[in-house]
Amino acid sequence: MVRTAFIVIRSPQELDPVETMHRLADRDDSTAILFEDGVYNALQPKRSALIANAAADVIVAHDDLEARGFRESDLKVGKAADYDQIIETIMERTERTVTI
Repeated sequence: MVRTAFIVIRSPQELDPVETMHRLADRDDSTAILFEDGVYNALQPKRSALIANAAADVIVAHDDLEARGFRESDLKVGKAADYDQIIETIMERTERTVTI
């Protein structure tokens, strides 16, 4: 089983990553990692439900979340992680990464 990490860097208004995620991997085989404006996917109720439906795990870059004035308690889906934890996840749990 190939684990796929989808690195999402754009806001949901700019790009909807869900269709690509569904097309390239099964939900149970996917992790969404949200960086930069991609963190908004985990803050909006409708968007967060779509991301949760496309990936079994959702990880939000803690620094990017705080840079936009939000806290982990504001997340509707997923958990915040620092960059070291994200790199470890990519290196240890995934076999391919796709940047959207």
